Amino acid sequence: MEKTQAQILKHHGGDGDYAREMITRSYDRRHDVDFWEFWNAQMGSVIDHDDLIMDLGAGIGQFVNDLALRYAQNTVIGIEAAEYMLVAQLPLPENARMLLDDLNDPRNSISEGKVAAVMANMLVHELNQPVKLFQRVFSWLKPGGRFCLIDLVRQPLESYLEHKFPEESLWKEQVDKAAIEDVFQHFLEHNRYHTEDLIYMLKACGFEVVEITPGSRTVRLVVEKPLPLRQ
Repeated sequence: MEKTQAQILKHHGGDGDYAREMITRSYDRRHDVDFWEFWNAQMGSVIDHDDLIMDLGAGIGQFVNDLALRYAQNTVIGIEAAEYMLVAQLPLPENARMLLDDLNDPRNSISEGKVAAVMANMLVHELNQPVKLFQRVFSWLKPGGRFCLIDLVRQPLESYLEHKFPEESLWKEQVDKAAIEDVFQHFLEHNRYHTEDLIYMLKACGFEVVEITPGSRTVRLVVEKPLPLRQ
């Protein structure tokens, strides 16, 4: 756990308070009307009464809170490793709770086959490897349950630098050496996988692909644990 916590803090620039503030402030933008329309269509449709719902890399619990209010008859569980997120945890409804766990190798005793929907939003690129997590999600899900993964995917260095340094400021201005090194380090972390890499790993764990929605620098994948074959 300590290794993972140190890794996450480094990924967030060594300033947990600043990272928490930025992630918290961007929540409404990332969970707008279009997002909830997608969620209702692709994820909400598989949630039945009393199913568990999970958010991985849950931060201070904003999405957990929203889900708990929207699904008052369900239990919502958020998992987070970063202590600087958990110390600022939102007060949650009675049907929600946050757990501390290392998502590089989750150990919490979530009931297997009882979870209907799992979200991992901008999490996978922060992990050393996602295989253990994907395997655990598959075991947690009920047959027909769904896993939504939203994350950064590989892009050319040129487009990445244009995003980080608009109007060619990297080449036209005297940019601080530390700032350049930080951007190049994040380029390595944000470009771990092609979309095809994520799909390959998810299929290898037993999932079936339901939806693939590419963005300019991201992808949204929805996969499903197959229903048992009828005899």
